[in-house]
Amino acid sequence: MINGAVSCVSVLLLCKVSPVRAFTFMTVIAFLYISAVGQTARERFWLAGRYDGNRVLVYFQGVKFKHTIPPNARRLPDAVVDGFFDQVELPADYIAHFQKGPDAEHFAMGDQYDLLMGDGRAVPVTVSALLGSESDEDVGNDSSIGAIATVNNRNDLLSSRGYYLLRRHQNVPDDIAKPGSDQVFASLVDEPVRSDIQNRMASLLTDRMKTMADADQRREAERVPPALAVQPFRVADGSLRYYVRAQWKSLGKKDDSSYLLAAWMTSQPALHILAVETTTANYGFESDLPKLLNVVDLGRGRTAIIVSSKGIDSRSLDLMEYRDGLSLRHMPSLDSVGCGE
Repeated sequence: MINGAVSCVSVLLLCKVSPVRAFTFMTVIAFLYISAVGQTARERFWLAGRYDGNRVLVYFQGVKFKHTIPPNARRLPDAVVDGFFDQVELPADYIAHFQKGPDAEHFAMGDQYDLLMGDGRAVPVTVSALLGSESDEDVGNDSSIGAIATVNNRNDLLSSRGYYLLRRHQNVPDDIAKPGSDQVFASLVDEPVRSDIQNRMASLLTDRMKTMADADQRREAERVPPALAVQPFRVADGSLRYYVRAQWKSLGKKDDSSYLLAAWMTSQPALHILAVETTTANYGFESDLPKLLNVVDLGRGRTAIIVSSKGIDSRSLDLMEYRDGLSLRHMPSLDSVGCGE
């Protein structure tokens, strides 16, 4: 591209183009060059799940197989984590048919990637199998192509979270924290939350419920205190946040809830709600509210969250860039694996 720009300058000089037109033309060339460089360098992230002891599974791209999967494709065992559906092993030449678009990831056997597990580590992995998962395309779902990747160093153990983030391999270390250093990084926090803080959370959520629920829901919910599930986590600058799910159980129906609500909270300068998540279901927060599965540092001050969500006829795993003050539907989406009716 640079050589091409130099050639264009030479042509302009030889043709004695006016300085104004030459400047305008070169501005366009510079813009196209910067755009091309930016597209080439665009950083991408994908959801990855633990497949077994030292391997992870990732889908790189949604596709339409149109019922063309080879009939002799070998069915693979299920991953140890949920949400990645069924897989079959696919040959490289079949995968290649779906890698022709401008946004296609050209992965192949032996390619290197980095696995970010949420504990500050970036662990190198190698593509060791190619696969696909066929969804119900007839109702609008995408199928997927992807891979199994194996951890390069046996001493690099997979974290117990089970859900991770994959990126292209980087030879130059970035600013993600290194194990054993004093550097802070985004992560889930495995520490209990004090009872007085949880009581304040319950009070804040009850107040919010009263403004959001209808009269019948509010009347029934006010009869019982909410049950909470609290997950503390740190964002990239080290400051603390909370993801809190609340359930007001129904006294009339054993397995139902009168109201469900989740919230993103911070304790600075005082405990308060940043954003909320709601649901139309009423069974319980374990099945109906989004679940926070992991928090991962993206580097350069960015935080990613991995969330599992279920609807009446849908389910998904979502990789989002966390932003204070935004609910999940408004956070930037980095990747997603899911299906719906």
